[in-house]
Amino acid sequence: MKYIDSHCHLHDERIQGDIPGILARAEEAGVRYMVSCATMESNFKRTRSLSREYGSILPCYGIHPWFLDSLSDRWEQVLGEQAAPEPCAIGETGLDFMDKAADRDKQIRVFRFHLELANTLGRPVNIHIRKAWDALIQILKKSGPLKTPGLIHSYSGSADLIPVLEKFNLYISFSGSVTRPNAKKVVKAVRAVSKDRILLETDAPDIYPSLDEPAGSTPRLNEPANLVPIAGAAARIRGMNVEELAETAYDNSLKIFSPVLP
Repeated sequence: MKYIDSHCHLHDERIQGDIPGILARAEEAGVRYMVSCATMESNFKRTRSLSREYGSILPCYGIHPWFLDSLSDRWEQVLGEQAAPEPCAIGETGLDFMDKAADRDKQIRVFRFHLELANTLGRPVNIHIRKAWDALIQILKKSGPLKTPGLIHSYSGSADLIPVLEKFNLYISFSGSVTRPNAKKVVKAVRAVSKDRILLETDAPDIYPSLDEPAGSTPRLNEPANLVPIAGAAARIRGMNVEELAETAYDNSLKIFSPVLP
C-alpha cells in the first residue's frame, strides 16, 4: 500500500535528531510523500532545506493562526518570495477561535492573504480550523470555490458541514483522532466525506494515534509511518477494505498536490 501524509511538521525541533530514522520508517510503511507544513517565518528555511535534501518531503509555507505575534513587517513579501519560485503548497494557515482573547480580525486578514496567494500561484492550501466554521464559510462565500483544491487538516467539524466545504473545492483530511475510542463526531465525519475527497495525515509530531498502549504510558511523538493505523481505523469506520481506503486517499492526494510533486 502507498500513502501520502497530507499534513505534518518535520521541521519541529522535537524530532530533528531523528529525521533519517523517521523517513526510513515512513518508506518501510509505504509513505511515498510527506507534506511538511511550516508555521511561521522562522521555520521556512528549515522546511525548504528538508525538502531539498529529501525528495519525499513536499514543502508547505504559511503562518499558523497560533503564531501571528511572530509576523514581521514584511511577512506578506517574505511568504510570497518563499512560495513563488518553487513547487510548494501554502500553509499551515487558517482560523482558531478556541482562545476567546485571540485577535480574530487579524486571523481573518492573514488567512485571506494565504487564500489569495494560493489562488494566484495555483497551489493547494493547507487549512487549520478550530471553532471558526461560520467565519470560514463566510470567507469562502465571498471568495468563491478555490481555483486549486485545498484541504481542511485534522477535521474536527460536523458531518453536516462537509458537503458545503466540498462545494468550495476542499478536501477533508483525517489524523490520528480517528483512532480515539470516543471520537463520535470524527467518526460521523469520516463516514460523511465523499470518497473522492478523503485524505489522511499524521500532523506529526502531534496527535499520536491510539494504539492500545497501557494507561498512564508516556505520550509519544507521532511520525508519518503511523498513517498505517490511521488508514486502518478510517477503513473500519467507512466499512471499506483498508487497501481500497489507502489507495483512494493516495489517489486523492496526488490530485490535490499535483502542483507540488516533483
